[in-house]
Amino acid sequence: TQLELEDKYKRTKDEIAALKDHLAMRRELTRRSKSASSEMSKRVEETEKELQEHKEDQKAINADMTRQYKTMQTEMGLRIHQLELELRRTQKELSSTQAELKKSYEDRNSMIEERDTEITDLKMKISMMEQAYESVIREALDNLVRKLDDSKDKWESRSSLIQVRNKQTLLDFGLNPLDM
Repeated sequence: TQLELEDKYKRTKDEIAALKDHLAMRRELTRRSKSASSEMSKRVEETEKELQEHKEDQKAINADMTRQYKTMQTEMGLRIHQLELELRRTQKELSSTQAELKKSYEDRNSMIEERDTEITDLKMKISMMEQAYESVIREALDNLVRKLDDSKDKWESRSSLIQVRNKQTLLDFGLNPLDM
């Protein structure tokens, strides 16, 4: 959606530039039309001087040219007005798109912040679990070592008893245990 917003923003900027170019072209066309009309009027005056017998025809041509010029001027004024309205609408769309893009950035940053907080919490929980497991394992190993030490002491005690009995038995048979 971020790419779509940026693409929409770029298209809107391109449309605004195209509308401005089109408006400039129309203004140039209007200027040229005015210039052409002025030149035509001069030709008409020269033609009136040279061709008096065609005076009525020339008046009709002038009237038609004036009507066409006014029609063109009216149409051009309407077109300029339409382009200005379209430019305002496009600028509003651009503003709206920029606001959406800003909100999108803010939402994304908020999500990243929430994710980072959750990751930090999980790391802390993992660390606490590691410490708890380490404590449990240490305690179990300490208990095992104590049991082994107890068993060792019992075996050594039994071993000493067995050795004493065996020495006594050897002595009972008249044998010296140190000779063996």
